[in-house]
Amino acid sequence: MLSDWQQHFTAGQRERIRKLGLLTGLRYKQRRGFWPANFERGLVLQRLVALARPKAVLELGTGRGLGVLSIADAVREQQLDCTILSVDIISPTTKQAWPIEIEGVQQDMQASIDDIWSRHVEEDLRKRILLRTGKTTSVLPALVKQGRKFDVIFIDAGHDVFSVIHDLSYAAVLLATDGAILLDDFAPLEEFGIGTCIAVAHARRWFGQVETFATEGLVYGGAAVAGAPRGMALIKGPFEPHPHVRRSSFVWWRFAAAVLARCYRPAVFPLAQ
Repeated sequence: MLSDWQQHFTAGQRERIRKLGLLTGLRYKQRRGFWPANFERGLVLQRLVALARPKAVLELGTGRGLGVLSIADAVREQQLDCTILSVDIISPTTKQAWPIEIEGVQQDMQASIDDIWSRHVEEDLRKRILLRTGKTTSVLPALVKQGRKFDVIFIDAGHDVFSVIHDLSYAAVLLATDGAILLDDFAPLEEFGIGTCIAVAHARRWFGQVETFATEGLVYGGAAVAGAPRGMALIKGPFEPHPHVRRSSFVWWRFAAAVLARCYRPAVFPLAQ
């Protein structure tokens, strides 16, 4: 169970995740300024690593690295022999918007993973992680063909409904026996969370255990919607029958993603003024 994650982190873990979050997890908007965007996901991932004691972890959606660095930190703390693969469409050398706090100074810069990690992240964490650049629509089928299996899979890549359904479907095939899938951004009140919410509804039909719980803002503050903080979803087996992916079905999910994106606009809601 992960819903009790708040009871299972130490002061040291909290501080390490805070520091990683300031480097790789801040968000910035002109009117709002800087805020900690769900740093709590790092603590949840650390708890999951402690419970699962994985030999292989797959992350979909490296972003700037808070998730995968939290995993690497937990693997080191637990002294596990574990491979960590993280996939993203943006290469480690490509600059992206990067809100950051260094020595108490906040700034919004353009930087790459190579820029920030090489200067501010311990080598012992970096060397535990293999970064792979590519779309999940290409990388995941390739991993299936290779016969790869992962004990923990963290899904935090594209958030439209097609992307999440696609990634979850392949994750089910790639998941080792007794493994666990963790989805980020379970947020029923936000457009950003539609894909995860629909994927979780389908997961309840297929998996033995599906658990949703709040995370954002509960430790570090900064929830985007204070009354309904974003959360995460834990999915575990048994999966019956043995999963396989019907690629033809993705056509419908691409269509659904396009329709839902339009339907979420306030102007098309029947009560909109």
